[in-house]
Amino acid sequence: MEKDKQKQLTPDMISNMTLGNVTNIQSLNDIFINNMAGKVAIVTGGASGLGYNVVNRLSEAGVKVVIASRSETKGRKAENEFRNRSREVIWHQTDVTKVADCFETVDFAEKTYGQVDILVANAATWSMFSFLDMPEEEYDKVMNTDLKGEYFIAQAAARSMVRNKIKGKIVFTSSAARHSSDVNGIGMMSHYNAAKGAIPSMTMGIAKELRQYGIIVNCVAPGGMLSEGALSNTSKAAVYYGKELIDDQMALAGDTPMTLNPDEVAIAVFAMCTDMANFIVGETVDVTGGATLSFQKKPWSFTVPGCIPGPKTES
Repeated sequence: MEKDKQKQLTPDMISNMTLGNVTNIQSLNDIFINNMAGKVAIVTGGASGLGYNVVNRLSEAGVKVVIASRSETKGRKAENEFRNRSREVIWHQTDVTKVADCFETVDFAEKTYGQVDILVANAATWSMFSFLDMPEEEYDKVMNTDLKGEYFIAQAAARSMVRNKIKGKIVFTSSAARHSSDVNGIGMMSHYNAAKGAIPSMTMGIAKELRQYGIIVNCVAPGGMLSEGALSNTSKAAVYYGKELIDDQMALAGDTPMTLNPDEVAIAVFAMCTDMANFIVGETVDVTGGATLSFQKKPWSFTVPGCIPGPKTES
């Protein structure tokens, strides 16, 4: 029977199928703008850093966004800044280390905007301590925020999506630290490595369960970014380890790719919230500038002019 079907496929039919594959599709404008307008997103840690940039991109596309973060000062400031640009953004106080807060935030989003279509679990913290010095409270703070916090805000959002039959998107946030790609020559982030390394596995496990409901779960792993968090955490480490650590960071940081604008990562997060990600399931997208690579530093070529040694010239 299968062979009979294959015999019935004429060259014209195959050609028409190929043409249909590029004509009967959504436009890029639909995928990235029109289909996003009116959706509702929660972005944890959305008042600063990467989260703020994600809120910017989502709200630019017409998404109604709940900024879920702890600091009222930062949260209200971010809300006002976006509203002054005619964006539908509202802040809600949330401590993702508290499971009750996670569920209350999802309830707030439903009461305010009717449903939850998108979750970007972005809230995170980090610090620098030698493994030999790691305080238990510092380990717990990072684990509870970066891992437990992402897990339970996702559970709360997923329950809402399933209950309301929303084929939503959940995007977790890992880090280049999952590869232990910290500042070259310096470690001192083993607790952060552990938390961010667990998130891609968590992403796959949750994606396997939620795919049946039409909920797409993926993860983005940013690399180094020049942000408020990066600057403040470095200064805290100096209190414990002195100026020599800062000097080493400055000297060695050149070998670690860093974006000067978190928007370069936020664009990738935004894409994972759109229909572009409909056939991407349980994956972790590294947006690290090549942090795991050892970059070649000199232009070696004996055939291309301007390289080392370059083409031989006839004498």
